[in-house]
Amino acid sequence: MKWFSPSFSSRLTRRIILAVLITMAFITGIISLTSIMAMAGEAQNYYQSVMDLTEEKVEKVLKAVEMTAKNNIDEVEKGLANPSKVYAALENELKLNPHIIGFAAAFEPDYYPQQGKWFEPYVVQRDSDRIEIQQIGSADHDYFKSNWYSEALKSENGYWSDPYFDEAGAKMIVCSYMLPIHDKNGKTVGVFIADVSLDWLIGQVKKIDEKNNQNIEHILIDEDAEYKCYSFIIGKNGEYIVHPKEERILKENFITHTKNSIYKIDDELAEKMIKGERGNMGLKIDSVSSVVYYSPLECAGWSMAIVIPANTVFGPGVLLCIIILILMGVGLLAVFIICLYTIRRATKPLTYLSDSAKEVAKGNFETPLPIIKHDDEIHQLRDSFEEMQLSLSRYVEELKTTTSQKAMMESELNIARGIQMAMLPKTFSPITEKNDIDIFALLTPAKAVGGDFYKFYVRDERLYFCIGDVSGKGVPAALVMAVISTQFHTLCANESKPHKIVDSLNRLMVDSNPSMMFVTLFVGIIDFKTGDLKYCNAGHDAPILIDNKNYQYLPVDSNVPIGVVPDWSFSMQQVPIESGTTIFLYTDGLTEAERKNHTLFGTQRIFDTIETSENNHPETIIDNMTKAIHAFVDDAEQSDDLTMLAIRYNQPK
Repeated sequence: MKWFSPSFSSRLTRRIILAVLITMAFITGIISLTSIMAMAGEAQNYYQSVMDLTEEKVEKVLKAVEMTAKNNIDEVEKGLANPSKVYAALENELKLNPHIIGFAAAFEPDYYPQQGKWFEPYVVQRDSDRIEIQQIGSADHDYFKSNWYSEALKSENGYWSDPYFDEAGAKMIVCSYMLPIHDKNGKTVGVFIADVSLDWLIGQVKKIDEKNNQNIEHILIDEDAEYKCYSFIIGKNGEYIVHPKEERILKENFITHTKNSIYKIDDELAEKMIKGERGNMGLKIDSVSSVVYYSPLECAGWSMAIVIPANTVFGPGVLLCIIILILMGVGLLAVFIICLYTIRRATKPLTYLSDSAKEVAKGNFETPLPIIKHDDEIHQLRDSFEEMQLSLSRYVEELKTTTSQKAMMESELNIARGIQMAMLPKTFSPITEKNDIDIFALLTPAKAVGGDFYKFYVRDERLYFCIGDVSGKGVPAALVMAVISTQFHTLCANESKPHKIVDSLNRLMVDSNPSMMFVTLFVGIIDFKTGDLKYCNAGHDAPILIDNKNYQYLPVDSNVPIGVVPDWSFSMQQVPIESGTTIFLYTDGLTEAERKNHTLFGTQRIFDTIETSENNHPETIIDNMTKAIHAFVDDAEQSDDLTMLAIRYNQPK
């Protein structure tokens, strides 16, 4: 038996496997999604803690420099009375703090007149046993013009400079922490400077990175990657201060680097880091999918980030999903083999019955059926087939007759629909030479034929029009519609008063209406010259007058529908129509259009559609109304005939 054979056992096996597959897939999906989310959340929290710890360690390194400077500035301030004491204080502080590469004190112009305008004593550790003392302030090294000097004077809590090459003093790249120097009266007289080597700072960060990599080594997916977990620091302007690729330090800018990439998300990362924000973001760094955790180094005004490969963060969760999928596949294979063998043995008798059924299906109703020994459901099925054979021949003959009759009826209904539609006006192009009237209409029967109708006719510079709704649906309503529509056209040729036309149609309906059907009808006549509208309403919904987006019901008398009362006296009404006004007429198939939950379209939605229409052109209004109905009823079956007629009067110029 083949897996794709059409046998019952194969189909049953496939369905069982499909049911098991869907169930296992659902369970696996829930487990996998929950596991991935849990592991991803745990990884995010873990690496956020790594970020926080790394930031804390780097801040601790910088705070150590700050604390050293703050603890030793007092010695400089105590020795302000004599320049030699300043030198001695700086030298003594340097001996006590080997992590500091140099100390300096830059004083205000002519603070020591005998030292000249520029006085900046500087002590620097040249090697492990030699301290060099020098005065580096001069016209060539005019520190008064330097940004760091002015910023440090204003900063009571200290100021960190971005790394720079100290050509006058340390002769290397340093980062400086500066504090304002105050005399005994509290006046700011200069700036105290503590320099640390950038190489020293880079070494401190590398040690932290090595420690971080040791801590996460057990979950690294790609242990041979060039960089696993690493940190970098950027300055206030985006310049790299610390980075594992040393060729970037102070030579490349993170902002420029991200703008030159094809990705936009790294521009957002650079912007957030420069602003000193904290968070994490997934993106590609140096073409490697990574998760970047970033945080400000508030003490220095810098920003640092830890870059972790994305497969390290999310890889364990993905690996778990793969293992679950493999186990699910193995389980499905086992279920398939067991089901295929068991079901094949249980359904073997059906094969014999199937062969006989194929012959019956070919029309061989006398084909002998197999003998089933077991008294079970399959035996009962065989007996049912035998009974079916006896009645199938009779049924086929009856079906042929019924099918022929149905086809004939459908053909006749299609012809009737074509005739009914042909009786309606076929064109809505300008019906007068002066374009006095714009007109548009739409009729949609609920069945093949229906009882709604509309007509318009031009005579003696007047537009005669009507809209009607015959009670009921289908062929009877369509026949009445045909009679009324034809008679309206005939009456308009000789009669110019709408209530007389309605009265004549009423007598016609009463005289030849054994089925007691009735018609709601509205008849109107518009004079092209004056714009006067004469009309008679016979139980129909009141039309709506639309001027731009303003609308109101046309006042109508309470006349009964035609075909109900033989001697009813129908009244005529008359109103003036302004140029540009549109008369919107409709049958109850519009207001009573309903959804599957039996909610009706109603009049308020008509008004809403009118308000949202761009203009009151007849075709625009009917088109928008049609779209609104389709959107409202969705795929619900149409319950009643629907007819809409819109007429706009344009006063001749």
